[in-house]
Formats: sequence, C-alpha cells, structure tokens
Amino acid sequence: MLVGAARIVLDFYNNDNVALKRRQLTELCEELRRQFNVSAMEVADFEDPERCVIAFSAVIPENWKYTSAQSLMEKICETVDKKAFARVTVEDWDLMSFGEEGPVVDD
Repeated sequence: MLVGAARIVLDFYNNDNVALKRRQLTELCEELRRQFNVSAMEVADFEDPERCVIAFSAVIPENWKYTSAQSLMEKICETVDKKAFARVTVEDWDLMSFGEEGPVVDD
C-alpha cells in the first residue's frame, strides 16, 4: 500500500478577515474530499488571515503503479492551484510505502 501526504501553503495577501479565509478553505477541502476521496484540512496558521496551510492524504491500493500514484498526487495539487482562492507558495508532497512489498514501479 502507498500513502500520499501533502502540505500546501496559500498566501491570501491583504486579507484581514479570518472568517472569510476559513469559509473558503472549508469549501476547498470539501471539494478535494468529494473529488478525490482524500482526507484534507487546515493544519496550521489558523488565526493568520493572510496565510493558509492545508494538508491532504490519500491511501493508494497496492495494485496501482507508482507512476499512477504520483499522477494522482500531482493532479490533486494542480486542482488546488486552479481552485484555490489564494496564491500557492509552498507545495510539498511525498509517497510512502507500507507493508511487506514495495511499490510497483513501471518498466
């Protein structure tokens, strides 16, 4: 099994309304959950109106190829880039293998 985890930092420049940030962040995380069946939520800088830090994780079946799992993570990040209400400043993700067998690598 593979587990994908990501952290994305959004810059909501010149915003002074924490409630607006939270509302938009909640909508973005709900959309990620609905579209990709991942876990997504705000993880840091809760009271900073100009900065948003979200994280998402996905459990990926063992029968997926490693490149397919990478493609899923990239697609989720691209969706955040397109749909986010703020500018993405940091995008960091990784895939981790769990279990006896390592990831299946495409030839």
